[in-house]
Amino acid sequence: MEKETIGLLAGALVIISIIPYAVRTYQGKIKPNLTTWSLWTFIGLTLFLTYQSSGAKANIWPAVFGFANPFLIVFLVIRRERKWKKPDKTEKICLTAGLISILMWFFMKEEASLAQYALYVAILADACASVPTIFFVWKHPEDDRPFTWTFFALGYGLSIFAISERTTANYALPIFMFFAPIAIAWPLIRYRIGKPWREWL
Repeated sequence: MEKETIGLLAGALVIISIIPYAVRTYQGKIKPNLTTWSLWTFIGLTLFLTYQSSGAKANIWPAVFGFANPFLIVFLVIRRERKWKKPDKTEKICLTAGLISILMWFFMKEEASLAQYALYVAILADACASVPTIFFVWKHPEDDRPFTWTFFALGYGLSIFAISERTTANYALPIFMFFAPIAIAWPLIRYRIGKPWREWL
């Protein structure tokens, strides 16, 4: 299979992953933290920009929707709840790391060998932002659903096979974006074993 086709298929999996989550958010059955998802939207943009500048080609599509997906959730939460929680200390650190990554990308985007360091900072920021959600789902697996996280991980996992330039930067993002959602999905899957399929979406 052509790498471009694999990249598009990976992007499609990431798109599909958000559909049930968006529906459940709209229905009020899932209540995403607005601050955290806003942070993921911003960091998703920095990941996309820095990943592209670091040499991503056919494997870029999951990163595109890695930004678009949380943006959609933020829009739905704002429309439904119309409230905002002040960022805590951890979230402020993640936001600062994201801003640093954007600035690094702006000054290094023309040179892939330098832009990769902005990508690493953005990945670090995303990892930091993921920690509260990982702890939350392990403590309250009934309050989230595994489908979205699993398909998101599969999309990024598949994008590894769309990589044409075998560099550390090109592998760093999909590998991280495979394991982080799996860490979120696992307690949700374990909690729902034996439950109706609707509980998984």
